Amino acid sequence: MFGPDPIDIADPSPYGPLAYYGHLGIGAVTILTALLALASTKGGLYHRRAGYVYFAGLGIVCMTSAWMLSKVFIGPLFMAVFTAAYAAGGAWLALQKSSRRVTAAEVALSIFELVGLAIFLSIAIPVAMAGEIPPIAPGVIAVIPVILLLGDANWFINRKRRRAMRMRRHVNRMVWAFIVVIRAPLVELAAGGVPISPIVTVIGPLALGVMMLVYFQRRYGGLLIQKPRIAKSRSAAET
Repeated sequence: MFGPDPIDIADPSPYGPLAYYGHLGIGAVTILTALLALASTKGGLYHRRAGYVYFAGLGIVCMTSAWMLSKVFIGPLFMAVFTAAYAAGGAWLALQKSSRRVTAAEVALSIFELVGLAIFLSIAIPVAMAGEIPPIAPGVIAVIPVILLLGDANWFINRKRRRAMRMRRHVNRMVWAFIVVIRAPLVELAAGGVPISPIVTVIGPLALGVMMLVYFQRRYGGLLIQKPRIAKSRSAAET
């Protein structure tokens, strides 16, 4: 999307083969564990274990992506790294007991994402104005960061309702982190010449994210939370 794209499954250059294929392999594991975490009983044993693996895998994917960006800058990948780390970090912090340290970390994450979005748009908008990419492209990439940042504003404003909101926030951030992780390779493969419909790369991930949020809303109710004793009993059943 921003100049020549090096994505070629058969040729890992300019990256090292181990780093490139390892990145793809860990990314695939991360996506699978995210699906397991989202599909399993919230608070249960499988959910927690899958979540730990997901966070670890996502951390490695973000670090290897950052290394890849140091070799060749790819705009959508740059924004995906910021947003995936930001969304996953927010999902984890939503489960922590409220404290000044947690709030400071949440504010730092918001600033982190705002800086990443500003850098991305400062590069993407001029490229779009020059006609090198579709005018809609920067806006499409920015949709999820803007949604999450608006969620931050709601979270900070409604401090007194955090106990009721925290599970909703956790699930929402996990869903959008998952969407970012699966959208990044779709966008890059399409930019690299793979015949993927723009509807799939542009509308598909956003529509999937909305459908997942609606599903979890209906499955777990308005607060997206289970009573601890229910979660505990289900966890025991899973073992």
